[in-house]
Amino acid sequence: MFNEQTIANLGRLSEQLSGLQEQVASGKKPIKPSTDPVATAKLSAAKELEAGLARFRGNMNRIDTRLSETDVALGQVQTVMTRLKELSIQASNDTLNDVDRLSIRKEVTQHKAFLVGLANTKDAQGQALFGGYMTNTAPFAMSLDGQVSYLGDTGMHSLPVSQSLSLATGLDGAASFMRIQTEQGPKSVFDIVAEFETSLKVMADRETSVKVLSPDGARLSFEIGRSPRPQTLRLEGSLGAADITVTMVSGTMRPMIEAINAQTSATGVSAQVSEDGNTIRLKSSDGEAFTISGFQADDIDGAESVPSRQITVQQIVGDTILGEPVVLVDQDNALKTSVAGLDSVIVHMASARAQVGAFAATAEIQSDMLARQEMMITETLSGIEDADLTSVVTELQSLLVNRDALRQVFAKVGQQSLFDLIR
Repeated sequence: MFNEQTIANLGRLSEQLSGLQEQVASGKKPIKPSTDPVATAKLSAAKELEAGLARFRGNMNRIDTRLSETDVALGQVQTVMTRLKELSIQASNDTLNDVDRLSIRKEVTQHKAFLVGLANTKDAQGQALFGGYMTNTAPFAMSLDGQVSYLGDTGMHSLPVSQSLSLATGLDGAASFMRIQTEQGPKSVFDIVAEFETSLKVMADRETSVKVLSPDGARLSFEIGRSPRPQTLRLEGSLGAADITVTMVSGTMRPMIEAINAQTSATGVSAQVSEDGNTIRLKSSDGEAFTISGFQADDIDGAESVPSRQITVQQIVGDTILGEPVVLVDQDNALKTSVAGLDSVIVHMASARAQVGAFAATAEIQSDMLARQEMMITETLSGIEDADLTSVVTELQSLLVNRDALRQVFAKVGQQSLFDLIR
């Protein structure tokens, strides 16, 4: 019986020693519902909170990544637009010929395709940055005729970073690329670039102003369609300048003639119907040169690949045609109008990047708050789980002494025989 009790005691001591040694190795207390239900409940709650914070931290990291990628993409758009502005200034140089402008137009076409690629940028998980809530498909599509359409939505993609707060991960494509405020109203980045591309084509053989040098003036024929629309042009003669605005259609010259003659005292330029009845003859009263410019129809708000409104100006000497005719188109076709549109995009992208920066600043503040919560939960878990190593080592040493003493007693008693007990 003595042997059985001793062996049982040694087994219990071994179990206790093993448990203490595990605590020394791991630095953690063995918390079980059977031994410490209160600590077990606290530990479970703390672990659940820790898991939630880990999810929020993962979302914070993704928000930081998406905002950074969004800023990079918008910055690249700015770079492209700056290059396009340089090309527009270069194309406005009178020393360039049609071949030079064609080369510029080819580069503009390449930049437009690159812009569509930037608008379809994806994050590290393959989700679109500028698709709103629709992150699994490309938000922008270019048709065969070069038109770009937005297939996303206006939702603001966000991720939760606390129980009560979600933060934006970027901007939607409509706000970023489709609603650029210009002098002609809201336009998309792609329409503005396309209008610049069109301007390079249209303005290769057309003008937005012409100076009439012949003392006999010039004949004007209007191709403005059959729908009555307000038409405006500017006359600048030896006496001054005036804007002429009338509502007219092709083939009806009288309203324009009357409007021009009403301003003769201000410009020194008069008008009369030509012999064919389909054109207007303009002439300066003193034979001096005058300029025709600023032609504009109220239903045109950008460059047209095929101008729907234009005026053909043919200078004359007597009844003889002088030189080649000059075709005037709506001033919205002018390269300078394209430059203004490109400037609008650059300003818009700077504003969009500023908004992304504001989102990033908010995310940084929330990240700091999350870091403090992570530190607090770490300290809480440490208070529940961490073993008191000083106490554990002391108890371990005491049990080792007890175990060794028990072994010695057991060994000594086991060596005695019946005769030793009788004696």
